[in-house]
Amino acid sequence: MKVLIFGGTGFLGRQLTEELLSCGYQVSVITRNRQSTAKKVASEVELLEWDNRSPLSSISNLEAIDGVINFAGESIGNRRWTDSVKQEILQSRINATRAIVKAINDGTIKPKVLINASAVGYYGPRQDEEITEGEAPGEDFLADVCRKWEAEAYKVHNPLTRVVTIRIGVVLGSQGALAKMVTPYKFYAGGPLGKGDQWLSWIHIQDLLRMLRFIIEEDQIKGPVNGTAPNPAAMKDFSKALGEVLGRPSWLSVPEFVLRIALGQMSEMLLHGQRVIPKKVIEAGFEFRFPDLKAAFEDALGNMQVV
Repeated sequence: MKVLIFGGTGFLGRQLTEELLSCGYQVSVITRNRQSTAKKVASEVELLEWDNRSPLSSISNLEAIDGVINFAGESIGNRRWTDSVKQEILQSRINATRAIVKAINDGTIKPKVLINASAVGYYGPRQDEEITEGEAPGEDFLADVCRKWEAEAYKVHNPLTRVVTIRIGVVLGSQGALAKMVTPYKFYAGGPLGKGDQWLSWIHIQDLLRMLRFIIEEDQIKGPVNGTAPNPAAMKDFSKALGEVLGRPSWLSVPEFVLRIALGQMSEMLLHGQRVIPKKVIEAGFEFRFPDLKAAFEDALGNMQVV
């Protein structure tokens, strides 16, 4: 099976490429610069250059693609959310997805499945209720981005292409968000953000990779899928478990007003969460290797003791 990945040079894209190659897939990655990307991915990966503006029909070798996975989009956590940054976050996702959908609809690509990334931020700030895939979207900035991003993916009208939007939680791996979370613990300054009672929906990187492959291979799965572990945690419990695995205390909470001053509107995604349950994949028979938080931390961090 041949899979085409957009956003294949990021943490998740690189990990997924390795997972698929190890399972016998052929993998092609879209890149703006073939030469620089060649240093980041395995030699078996086919690199296809695209300027993010031209129609995808300008690229050759797309006829045999069986599946498309789209992770493309500006990072939401690298810069303060000014109006211009917010517009860039939205448009980078819309533009890439729109180009993919157009290529599918005009027959340039004829995949059996399009998996389009999304996020649990789709649901907006919630209280303690468990949230499954049928819930309505929220009304804040991230929810609006996810809603518009998903809506673009569902404009596929080729009946041969199954569309899945995977709403991903915090990914626990050796890189990404978890690496940033570990830093305060090095200085004995770890602890919950805000009040600590907000829910954090997470997933171990290996389970997410396996879930993506499961979605590719299970024809009955379509529509929104929650890409989270079955046991979300309150922020205070998440921080406590992280401290235990790192051998550091988790006592220094960061007040809400400090986060708001430091991060502006971006603080909302840390101070308000969702208790998201992956109902659809569980019902389809997917089995998690890391359903529990502490075991997920231990594997992701390799029982690392911070020094």
